[in-house]
Amino acid sequence: MKPSYLKAIKIECWYINKDNSVKTDTVKGTIIIFHGYSGEKSSMLDKYDEFVKLKYNTFLVDFMGSGGSEGNQTTLGFKEAEQVKTAFDYLTERGEKNIYLFGTSMGAVSILKAISDYGLQPKGILIECPFGSMYTTTCARFRNMNAPVFPMAGLLVFWGGIENGFWAFGHNPTQYAKKINCPTLLFYGNLDKNVSKEETNEIFENLNGKKSKKVFEFAGHENYLSGPYKYEWVIAVSKFLNEN
Repeated sequence: MKPSYLKAIKIECWYINKDNSVKTDTVKGTIIIFHGYSGEKSSMLDKYDEFVKLKYNTFLVDFMGSGGSEGNQTTLGFKEAEQVKTAFDYLTERGEKNIYLFGTSMGAVSILKAISDYGLQPKGILIECPFGSMYTTTCARFRNMNAPVFPMAGLLVFWGGIENGFWAFGHNPTQYAKKINCPTLLFYGNLDKNVSKEETNEIFENLNGKKSKKVFEFAGHENYLSGPYKYEWVIAVSKFLNEN
């Protein structure tokens, strides 16, 4: 068991139970949904809508400092991993058995770290565009702004980690992936300027267990459901859940 990084804070979640409109025996499980950086649970309602159509309950989470949760801090998945564990444990203690984890960007990274740190055992995970390391994603954002990467990216990672109480250079989802043994579906946009193909391929190669990757050729670091890829996304998710 890893030590707790956080003081006790309240995180706000929405548990949307499909049983309200459909017979219990048609519900296949529960999917916990985690948003990305600068998002919140309400920004994930389009995912909720698709999962409900596939006969799953949903549990939408606001990370600390987002939406209705307490705090004013974000650590791009490092400390948020503990909130993934909190949500997973909450549903497990309620008797939920078929639990899947879905996360986009920072949410995907939080899932990878939570499983790596705490040994969570979901039925499967669905992750969109996780970055390979804190340093590489910071460098990418500096390049996107046409700002000098060296030495500014390294300084930001160093001081940002110090101010938030962790060693940010050690925040490496490519390493967390090595401890993932459950079925995994990885999404990636081929034109993503925040996450490179090399990072994505390394994460995918490091995953253990059954895995599949869906690449959208002309998508960037974006919500795949809001563009022309919605049908492909739904088909890939449906296939993954049916097979696992």
